[in-house]
Amino acid sequence: MKRIWLAVILLLVVLTGSVALFLYTDAQHDHLQEQLQRIHLAAEDEDWGQAHRESEQLKEIWSRTDASWTPIMDHRQVDRLDESLTRVGKLVEMRNREELLIEIAVAMRTAKRIKETELPSLRNIF
Repeated sequence: MKRIWLAVILLLVVLTGSVALFLYTDAQHDHLQEQLQRIHLAAEDEDWGQAHRESEQLKEIWSRTDASWTPIMDHRQVDRLDESLTRVGKLVEMRNREELLIEIAVAMRTAKRIKETELPSLRNIF
């Protein structure tokens, strides 16, 4: 009987950890998406001062997110997002509106894919 209880407790711990990790990933994803959207709006208006401020904020958000995502997620996806966000920052500095808007779309899609891979579902388990 003790083994059954131990197995049930272990299963609950794993499930609770998975749900907590997903909720954290979801919150970080939302912060990234919101910040990218702010940069997008500033670039559309060609308000480069605002875009630069938002880009600096994005760097801070990404620094925290990267530190927590790298140990637990697929490194290739996290690295791809890191590269894309680096391009976003440089394109803001260069004031290259067209390429910036494209790169923001790529970064948003990459972040969404990372979130989707962490979604607790049967498809991700098997």
